[in-house]
Amino acid sequence: MTVQLPVATFNIRNSSAPDGDDSWPLRREATVAAIAALEADVVGLQEVLPDQLDYLRERFGGWEIVGAGRDDGLAAGEHSVVMVRPGAWTIASYETRWLSPTPERPGSVGWDADLTRIATLVQLESAGQRVGVVNTHYDHLGETARVESSRLIDQWATADQPWILMGDLNAEPGSPPLKVLTDAGWTDTLPADAGGTFHDFTGVADERIDHILVKHLNVLTAEVAQDRPDGRLPSDHWPVVATLRS
Repeated sequence: MTVQLPVATFNIRNSSAPDGDDSWPLRREATVAAIAALEADVVGLQEVLPDQLDYLRERFGGWEIVGAGRDDGLAAGEHSVVMVRPGAWTIASYETRWLSPTPERPGSVGWDADLTRIATLVQLESAGQRVGVVNTHYDHLGETARVESSRLIDQWATADQPWILMGDLNAEPGSPPLKVLTDAGWTDTLPADAGGTFHDFTGVADERIDHILVKHLNVLTAEVAQDRPDGRLPSDHWPVVATLRS
């Protein structure tokens, strides 16, 4: 059976950041509009704080939204949320793991990382078929931590099924963390000329640090989306969207 699945990843910028005119209360409607405009069945979000999660649950009623807080494995701290549109796909199971040598220990910090980092692992199901999704946010400072995070995630994605890895990897194409993944058989969905994703609320992105990679899936389309609902930048990152097929 052929499976077609539109997916997206989006770092929505945490609500505690002192962003002035681009602060969360002023742009949250634009963020929701930008997510909806992606027309994805599965969306991975990063930097989601509890108040943002509450707002997303309110605005995306009917969607399955899962992910635990990185500080305690419950609700505290940033979440790497996975959202699934009501329809063909449902969440069969999910869990949060920490990007560290002790991935089952809430709040653990890995290697040379500056902050606690997590991955949300989801098993999607549709008509008896399974697809694994990993949504994550690598550390921004720890070079070793980023490489080891890639190794960990590749070890976790061992089931003989399609896999999707999405998130803010704080690393550009061809860098060591990405090379670990591509050498292990992951395919970067974006073409080389797709452009950057991090723009720091300027709208002009030079760095591509947000990615969707796949195993055992074909890429039909993939792009960096640059919607500005009502002229408002929805985040300091652009989202990445891809349509995949088995």
